Amino acid sequence: MATYDLSAIKAALTKGEKGSNSNSGGAGFTKTVYWKATMGEHDIRFLPIESSTGEPFMTVAYYDKPLVEKRIVAPFCMGKPDFIKEQYEELRQSKKHPDGWAIAKHLRSKDRFYAAIIVRGEEDKGPQVWEFSKEIRDAIYGILTHKDNVDEDMLSTTDGYDFTLTVTPAMEGGKPKLWNGSPVKNINVQPRKKPSPLSKDKALVTKWLAATPKFEEMFGRQCKTNEELTEILENFVAGLSGGSAKPSAEGTDHNATRGADPASTSGAEDQLDDAFSDLT
Repeated sequence: MATYDLSAIKAALTKGEKGSNSNSGGAGFTKTVYWKATMGEHDIRFLPIESSTGEPFMTVAYYDKPLVEKRIVAPFCMGKPDFIKEQYEELRQSKKHPDGWAIAKHLRSKDRFYAAIIVRGEEDKGPQVWEFSKEIRDAIYGILTHKDNVDEDMLSTTDGYDFTLTVTPAMEGGKPKLWNGSPVKNINVQPRKKPSPLSKDKALVTKWLAATPKFEEMFGRQCKTNEELTEILENFVAGLSGGSAKPSAEGTDHNATRGADPASTSGAEDQLDDAFSDLT
């Protein structure tokens, strides 16, 4: 059986054009390890994951600044009730508030993508979790759906492919580009020329597969309740309108408009107060 559904991958690419921390408890690997791609070359092997969508990678939507100081999982992406998402959709389509989109953009979620991988040279760590951007996801999905590859299961544990990541610094004006003081990375992903087994040690493969994180369960447990989301939104609204509210556990940014021209923000704040009058 293939480890992924080509039709689901193609649908995800088309959609993209439009618009707890423990693992599954495999023996010997009881802690989820997150991996970051450092400068240089890395050979990795993608592991099959349990997925209700048929895709080989997990998509997670987050709410981030300025709504919250520390990002939180958007429950709607896990099939759970999501008050913030409801308010976003209502404001985005609102005819009552002409600046509805200007307000709604603060509530818009952002997608990140996750894969379970074995990093060559770090096999002793077992399955690791790699978080990456939509651009990287699309590049890999483009490889999987390329006409030369559609007849293969490129992520098969028996005759799939390792992938080489080449990580280089992004340059700007002859100097490395920085974001928040850290170098911006360019990541190129290419499959190796020949297929290979995940490991020649079948017992080790079994252990790795048993320890692969169950992403839907893992991120599902991180979702806030509607009551918690309401409190987060109330604090955010109070912060934008200059009011006071009990700080939320997520560290809501009450200074989102600091440094802005009061004349340019007061109208939006008034409309935001009006739009969320039922919350405050």
